[in-house]
Amino acid sequence: VHPLEYAGVSVEDKVAKIREEMKSKKATMAVFSTLDDVAYLLNVRCMGDVETCPVGIAYATVTEDEISLYCDPRKVESSEVQEHLSGVNIKPYEDIVGDVEQHANQKDCKVWIDKSRSNLALVTVIPEKSLISSQNAITPMKACKNKQELEGMRLAHEVDGAAMANFIS
Repeated sequence: VHPLEYAGVSVEDKVAKIREEMKSKKATMAVFSTLDDVAYLLNVRCMGDVETCPVGIAYATVTEDEISLYCDPRKVESSEVQEHLSGVNIKPYEDIVGDVEQHANQKDCKVWIDKSRSNLALVTVIPEKSLISSQNAITPMKACKNKQELEGMRLAHEVDGAAMANFIS
């Protein structure tokens, strides 16, 4: 769990903002397929999936009434993570394509996905009439850092600078 003191914004607030954007785009599902977007959205970090990067191999979707995380269920077994993700449906990683396809083929459903940051397996199961392809809502949210994120960046630079100076000396 990435603590609120570092994230600065709760999962609930992030999801509320995404749902507002979904309404303006008339989207019924938003799909997040980049690892950093999933980590940012759910305020979680992971070790062991990607060397030297604290993100987990996962997808996330947001609908009007549901948040789903598609990942290896062993990654979210701890009680701390379970409590943190109490309002999130945990689904097997491999279910993402079928779930997106099923949603996209329902009457009047629109799937918002950033095709430039997604994979072919997801994009090809969404019929053109159901596709909203544009930058997802998380990208600009990550670009505008809040006070806690800025302070975390400063601290990381100090620690990194000290380690680099120590290494060079």
